[in-house]
Amino acid sequence: MLTFRCRTVLVSALMNGEEVHAMTHVLPPLPALRVFEAAGRHGSFAAAAAELGVTPSAVSHAVRALEDALGLPLFHRDPRGLRLTEAGQELRDEAGRCFESLSRCVQRLQAPQAERGLAGSVAPTFAARWLLPRLHALRRRHPDLVLTLTTERNRVPLGDGKHDFAIRMAVEPDGPGEWHKLVRERVAPVVAPGMAMPLQRALARLPVIHVTTVSAEWDAWSRVRGLPAPSSARCLRFDTVQMALDAAAEGLGIALARLPVCAGELENGRLRALDEPVEIGTAYWLVTRPGLLRQRPGRIFAAWLREELAGV
Repeated sequence: MLTFRCRTVLVSALMNGEEVHAMTHVLPPLPALRVFEAAGRHGSFAAAAAELGVTPSAVSHAVRALEDALGLPLFHRDPRGLRLTEAGQELRDEAGRCFESLSRCVQRLQAPQAERGLAGSVAPTFAARWLLPRLHALRRRHPDLVLTLTTERNRVPLGDGKHDFAIRMAVEPDGPGEWHKLVRERVAPVVAPGMAMPLQRALARLPVIHVTTVSAEWDAWSRVRGLPAPSSARCLRFDTVQMALDAAAEGLGIALARLPVCAGELENGRLRALDEPVEIGTAYWLVTRPGLLRQRPGRIFAAWLREELAGV
């Protein structure tokens, strides 16, 4: 009989030292066993295939492989359809009990996570200007999704029981976690509507507004545009993108708006772009703890983010 052997090492401490016992579990091919259990429960290869998302032919091949591994027929195949043999009925009953027990165990383990939902860390400007206005749409589509958001500028550890994901801006993956690119960032120089003028004149006449946490963005924009870096004379500096854009809207100078985060100000006319947006190498990334996107809440949230950001 062809089997897979799983060796489990049990360690028991004795008074005179530690003794190691090895126990070998004799198991059939588990994927084939899962297919067989579904076929035996339904009494149909076609119904099992529909449940498992495979073809009836794949179910038939898996069952045949299991029979070959065991050296036993598991089904009677006759014109009236499938019938379990005595050995097949015994194996199906035992496999069903084992799979049901495993399923209940997994549900118990995942229950605290499902109740807590997803917890994420998002940069303040992205959270306030892009994510928050769209949460109504997410809630309407997935009312059962529990979402906890915190806003930090500094990175947080993922998978620590407090944070499952973060939305970060970076040129490339930089640090632990699984990095999934969402959208490339674009920037454009903006001013208050009443101060709109040709770009070169604005750069020469208006104070340039910098964000200290992304201090190299004007240099990066200048390189892409093939222009000299703006003069630092009469410049204004703020520690958040929010403050920089508010200052530009108040007519205090010219700032760089980051898209898609700041698209709302351009759409509603609060700010006026003096040039076409350009990419400067940065992108927004969804960074997750390992395995999050293999779980339903993580898949839902990631798919929604990509859909909302598509085409921006």
